[in-house]
Amino acid sequence: MKAFRKAPQLFILLLTISSFTFCRYKGTTDSTGRHVVTPPHPAETKPDTTPWLKPSKGIRGILEDRNGNLWFSSTDFVCMFDGSAFTYFTEADGLCGIGGVQEEYNGPIWIQSGSEVCSYDGKAFTSYPLRPGDTGNTWETSLHDLWFHKEIKRVGRTEGPPGVYRYHDGRFTFLAFPVPQSANANSLYMGTTGAVKARNGTLWFGTFEAAFGFDGKSFTIIDREKMGLQYDPHNIGIRALYESQNGDLWIGDNGNGIFVYDGDTVINFTRLHRLDKGATGGNTLHRIFSIAEDDTGNMWFGTVYSGIWRYNPSAEQEGRNPFTNYTKKDGVNSAVIWTIYKTRKGELLFAGEDPGAVYRFNGTAFDRVY
Repeated sequence: MKAFRKAPQLFILLLTISSFTFCRYKGTTDSTGRHVVTPPHPAETKPDTTPWLKPSKGIRGILEDRNGNLWFSSTDFVCMFDGSAFTYFTEADGLCGIGGVQEEYNGPIWIQSGSEVCSYDGKAFTSYPLRPGDTGNTWETSLHDLWFHKEIKRVGRTEGPPGVYRYHDGRFTFLAFPVPQSANANSLYMGTTGAVKARNGTLWFGTFEAAFGFDGKSFTIIDREKMGLQYDPHNIGIRALYESQNGDLWIGDNGNGIFVYDGDTVINFTRLHRLDKGATGGNTLHRIFSIAEDDTGNMWFGTVYSGIWRYNPSAEQEGRNPFTNYTKKDGVNSAVIWTIYKTRKGELLFAGEDPGAVYRFNGTAFDRVY
């Protein structure tokens, strides 16, 4: 009987907590499901002038907006740095969740979290649900499109085929990848990279099992077979796509290394240079999460547990060792380098986790800058 008498009190407590949670995200919702939330706690968005980013599980993405502000996306917050102070945003400020950051042409900042994306216009967050019913399969691209991943449910069946959402002219349209539908298709072809637009206009998307390139008319699919690999259920998949100045597509795989596609053939770059798992007795290039190229033509690779690597093709042409591996002794303290971002000034920013930090190369080693 005592337990029964306590039950209504417990219900009231839970109801109170639920009401508080609901009120914290109070906003307005229109007929399309769009939800507008003005940050309710100005104190939480007060600029922070400490020299480094707050501790987090890792910095996953970087964006430089049209005004020169740097945006950092982590597993714990999204943050804007205006050159002198950091401004942090969380769900308490109306942010729909933590995810990749993009900027719309002459428009707001966009953040994706699972099946929801939100925009920030400098004053308020507006969230938009990506509904499974928003389907369409007429592939088109234009100059200022934004692209968002389809959410893959961890529990239960994900509806529809694998693909991406295109945001164009104020509307979201779901576009399916050209792969057979199966029970595990969504897991195999879940989006793992942002969209990369090549110089020839081809739009590339990375998924666990393949990279998809759409040239406006047809698809190029770089799958495991084309990469010279066999299907492995334990493979962690493609994590990076990058087009170098000469038009090659560089593909980073978390388990199989680096592959280079020149428009005709795919080369296993890691295996070619004998830097795959078990071949070196030390650090390797078999777990890749990020790729970029500097203004002098050097390629840079961010790894899991093997630091940062630089590849100098000119040194290789001259018969010298083209690789330099930078680790903790060189200032790279993060265990995983999630992203390498090139600013408009041509600087490369390297971001990682454990600790969540951002680094810059000083010519000989790395300095933590954020």
